[in-house]
Amino acid sequence: MNALYFLRPPALAPLQSPYRFSDPSLLPRSRLHPPPPRRSAAALKSPRGFGPSPRKSGKNRKSDKRPGFDEDDDDDEIEDEEDGGGIIPEAVTNRMMRRMGVSIGIPLFVGLLFFPFFYYLKAVAKLDVPSWVPVLVSFFFFGASLLGISYGIVSASWDPLREGSFLGWTEAQRNWPVFWQSLRGGGRLKGK
Repeated sequence: MNALYFLRPPALAPLQSPYRFSDPSLLPRSRLHPPPPRRSAAALKSPRGFGPSPRKSGKNRKSDKRPGFDEDDDDDEIEDEEDGGGIIPEAVTNRMMRRMGVSIGIPLFVGLLFFPFFYYLKAVAKLDVPSWVPVLVSFFFFGASLLGISYGIVSASWDPLREGSFLGWTEAQRNWPVFWQSLRGGGRLKGK
């Protein structure tokens, strides 16, 4: 047993505090409570497209007096929210999420069902299925599921008062050019 003494880890020295003070109350305040991280004005704005803004607007809104916070940016944000620029209504967001769930879920579920099917063909039915067939089938269905993300967004009616058709083909034909133009143009449309 003593022959393997070199494998035993060395004894650790007791930990010492990097501070010279033994009493934490003697530490400078900056080490006990570091300042909160600074946030830019863009980070303080509410996320666009996911429901109403949590901030109060108008006369009831209190101005923020923190250093580094620009009140002019906040006033511009309130004006943008009042005219509805850039905010997706909650009804449209929910409609998009439902359509995305269906257009992603159905191909994904069918693609996952093919794995036990090919296993059954290979193991139980003793059919010689080439290995490229399950790869090609799963590639097709998982790719269709990936395309379902964009189709779920585009096939939903972007009008909050109109539900749209069952498959959403007419809405998709109307919304595809707007979708591509917003991707190419950097997010904001020139006409709006």
